[in-house]
Amino acid sequence: MEKEKEGAVPLDGNAAAGLLRELFVLDLTVASLTCEGCGAVATVAEVRVYGGPMGAIFRCGACDTAVLRLSRTPIGFSLDMRGARCLRVPTAQA
Repeated sequence: MEKEKEGAVPLDGNAAAGLLRELFVLDLTVASLTCEGCGAVATVAEVRVYGGPMGAIFRCGACDTAVLRLSRTPIGFSLDMRGARCLRVPTAQA
């Protein structure tokens, strides 16, 4: 068994439910994305989107890297962010 980090007790993902709820009720079109491919930073509203009723692929406007892939399935949503280095969501205080 791996030794616990100096007094830190790991919790399961449910412990972050409130934090996640705060994030995903926001307007993500104002969030900035950093492209893993070229390092360009743009808001989600500025990237190019290809898709249809089942989902969308969000591509970097500078290098065409697929930064986000969002799909709707019969059981929920799937979000793949492998092409994004960072997603920053501004808060009301920002």
